[in-house]
Amino acid sequence: MTNAQAYNAMIAPEKLLSVSNLVDATIEDLTAAGEAVENAYGERASLVKAIVQLEGAIQLTEAEAFMQIDEKNGVIVDDKPVKLANSEMRDMYRRYVSRDLRKELTEKQADLKEIEIHIFKAKERYDESKVVADMVIAKAYVQANLLKFLAGRD
Repeated sequence: MTNAQAYNAMIAPEKLLSVSNLVDATIEDLTAAGEAVENAYGERASLVKAIVQLEGAIQLTEAEAFMQIDEKNGVIVDDKPVKLANSEMRDMYRRYVSRDLRKELTEKQADLKEIEIHIFKAKERYDESKVVADMVIAKAYVQANLLKFLAGRD
C-alpha cells in the first residue's frame, strides 16, 4: 500500500463524514450521560431532604407521645390503658406511635440506596462515554492533521 492509498483511506469523503457523524453521536451520548448523573444527584438531594424531614417528624411524634405518659407511667394505646412498667415498654411505645413515619422513612432510605446505585451506574456510563469521546477526538485529530499536511504539499 502506497502513502497515497493510505492517506486516501483516512481522508476519503465517506471517512470524513463517518468521523463527523461519530463526533456528533459521541457529543449526544456524553451529554445524555452527564444529564443522567445530574438528574440522579437531584433525585438523591430530594430524598435526603425528605429523610431528614421524616427523622424530625419522628422525633416530634415520639416527644409528643412521651408527654402523654401520666405520672403512673400509663398511657392510652388504641383506646386501652397500658402501663409502661420499664424502659423496654416505653421504647416499644415510642416505636409504636411513630410506626407509620418509621415505615415511610424505611421506604425512603431504600429509595435512596436505589438512587445511589443509579448514580454509580450513571457515573460509570459517563466515564465510558468520556473514554469513547477521547478516542473519537484522537481519530478526528489524525484526519485533520493529515488534511493540513496534504494541503501544504504541492
